[in-house]
Amino acid sequence: MPQNRYNLDWKVGYTSDPSIRPEKMVSASVPGAVQLDWARAEGWPHFWQDGDFGRYAWMEKVYWVYEAALPRLEGLEGERLFFVSGGIDYRFLVRVGERTLFAQEGMFSPVEIDLTEIAQPGEKIEVVIFPIPDSGLGEGRVEASSSVKPAVSYGWDFHPRLVPSGIWRLTYLELRKPTHIRELYFDYVVEEDLALVKLDLSIELSQASVGVFEWSLVGPDGEVVDGEAINLQGQSLVDGFCEVHEPELWWPRGYGEQSLYRLSVSLHDDEGLMLDSRSEAIGFRTSKLVMNEGAWDETPEMPKTRSVAPMALEVNGRRIFVKGSNWVAPDVFPGVAGEDAYRPLLEKAASCHFNLLRCWGGAAIGKPSFFELCDRLGLMVWQDFPLACNKYAESPEFLDTLGQEATAIVKQLKPHPSVMIWCGGNELYNSWSGMTDQSKAIRLLNKVCLELDPDTPFLPTSPIMGAGHGGYLFRDSRGKECYEVFQNARNSAYVEFGIPAPASAEKLRNLIPESDLFPPKPGGVWELRHGFRAWEMDKESWLCMPTVEHYFGRPESIEELVEWGQLLQAEGLKGIYEEARRQKPYCSMAINWCFNEPWPAAANNSLVSWPCEAKPALRAVRQSCRPTLASARVKRFSWKAGELFEAELWMLHDGPNAVKGDRVEAYLRFGDDESFVLGWYFDALEDGENRVGPVLRFVVPEMHEQTFKLILRVEGRPDWNSEYDFCYRQD
Repeated sequence: MPQNRYNLDWKVGYTSDPSIRPEKMVSASVPGAVQLDWARAEGWPHFWQDGDFGRYAWMEKVYWVYEAALPRLEGLEGERLFFVSGGIDYRFLVRVGERTLFAQEGMFSPVEIDLTEIAQPGEKIEVVIFPIPDSGLGEGRVEASSSVKPAVSYGWDFHPRLVPSGIWRLTYLELRKPTHIRELYFDYVVEEDLALVKLDLSIELSQASVGVFEWSLVGPDGEVVDGEAINLQGQSLVDGFCEVHEPELWWPRGYGEQSLYRLSVSLHDDEGLMLDSRSEAIGFRTSKLVMNEGAWDETPEMPKTRSVAPMALEVNGRRIFVKGSNWVAPDVFPGVAGEDAYRPLLEKAASCHFNLLRCWGGAAIGKPSFFELCDRLGLMVWQDFPLACNKYAESPEFLDTLGQEATAIVKQLKPHPSVMIWCGGNELYNSWSGMTDQSKAIRLLNKVCLELDPDTPFLPTSPIMGAGHGGYLFRDSRGKECYEVFQNARNSAYVEFGIPAPASAEKLRNLIPESDLFPPKPGGVWELRHGFRAWEMDKESWLCMPTVEHYFGRPESIEELVEWGQLLQAEGLKGIYEEARRQKPYCSMAINWCFNEPWPAAANNSLVSWPCEAKPALRAVRQSCRPTLASARVKRFSWKAGELFEAELWMLHDGPNAVKGDRVEAYLRFGDDESFVLGWYFDALEDGENRVGPVLRFVVPEMHEQTFKLILRVEGRPDWNSEYDFCYRQD
């Protein structure tokens, strides 16, 4: 922590009346959550171990009071003392003694309070957290429909009902010179030929001042690109401008370097003493959503009212096929998540050849380190605002809060080159939400983005017309497999799709008592951990035992159940990702639901179990998202002896460069017997080009194993080889 910053020793307690001091105060961790502080003091087990969420319910209905004594700081020499917080969840006030200094609704807007002439050393500063807001419309996510508090914490098919409160971002005291930098703004335009960047910067000072303001822009190679020293003549706003010729652009992973410049600014008094300084990383890039190829032909009749929305992402003038996943908060309590939680998960996402994460709107916005890591890893970010699956209020009070929070979010995230798309929220135009283009919340969010970040695309919600959410099962209620569903689909983007799978057997043994472990049954721990009745559309979700039994019969152990369930997820996701890629250029995105999870679930659609344990599906998706691979389109998963197995061969390529042609050989492996079936020479592939080949046909023999393999090998390019597992059924 910088020398001019000081942590406070916080305690927290609850009261039914904010004017009455809590009877009991306990040590508080900041950033964190009041629930965790109280549970720790009471000696309760971690919430993710016992799952007794009922014991936390009363905490939503009381006031929580944080208090800390202000330290005695010697030798201030005219410096000013500020209370600074990155975020407090959700409605709160800050007071010293009987004096209320600040009040706010909203957890994403930062707080800065000048305490210099208000508080004395030894006085206590208090942060009073109000009870959780309630729309009065019922229980569940609808409770969040009048607030900008993330709806996921009210209960979801992968998240228990546990609604956090408290100081959830870095919070500290800071000494500042009377004249200091209040805010640094910058904006840039990349010319269409990508040969010139025009950078504008603006500094707002705490007061009109004399002295010198200096700024410099340093390139990725460490060399100074431009800079200036400006004599202040009593102004509080200072502007700067520079041009960067032949800039090194920031590219998403797989398409180029993640080049970052550094903008540094400093403020000096008229004697040369530095008063304040700031530094920001900048990546120059363009971002557009353009019409998908063929989308204008969807409704040729005249007059037509609307075509499919643009969903093809164009970065630096180049269309990028998006391969990614939906990111959810890595912990039920976002206050305890930080770089240590983000880094291993994001590195796994990058290793999968993903180039984008959609930050889902039901969850909290990530902390700065999340976006800094995405900048460095080349992971683009589609950022939903924190609205999801509700018809949000249109009262002036709600819209004021939404506008305040949206403004804070855009200002904080705009500097990150990885942030490529803004989105109003999740599933707002569906029947269960009932919002439309005319909803004031959507119009307001569009306005905020247009004013503050006009060159970054804005979507009103996801899905939008032409794009798809779902399906989420290997085999749906009609008996249709994901293979058939997606091969018959035609979407401009697949923004959510998923296949569930259980966690590892080892994790299940740690979560579920041995007496309840096998066979799994609805109710109890299995249901608490989302094994049954997690998703209202399917009471068997997310364990989906009938699907496992349909293909492989009744499992005889938890290990067998896990093996078969995880195989279905892995093969199903292979099929969907590769099918989406086959459907380009009309299709432009494949983003599964979901990448991670906020607590240890028995079964889920996630690729990674909490906190960071990869399922076999992660390896499968890594295969299917390689820039270049041999691929097979197969109509179904299960086959019987005597049936004619058919597979249409493809070469999939979405890399930025052309690749040479070669020969693909296809083999089928039944048990230990491997048979060559077909060879195919394909010509060179241009950048981003797919190629369809011949159809492999083979009569399925009698066998004792429950699975068989299709193996595709490319001569001299083992990194392009692929394998697929299929089910052999004897009935």
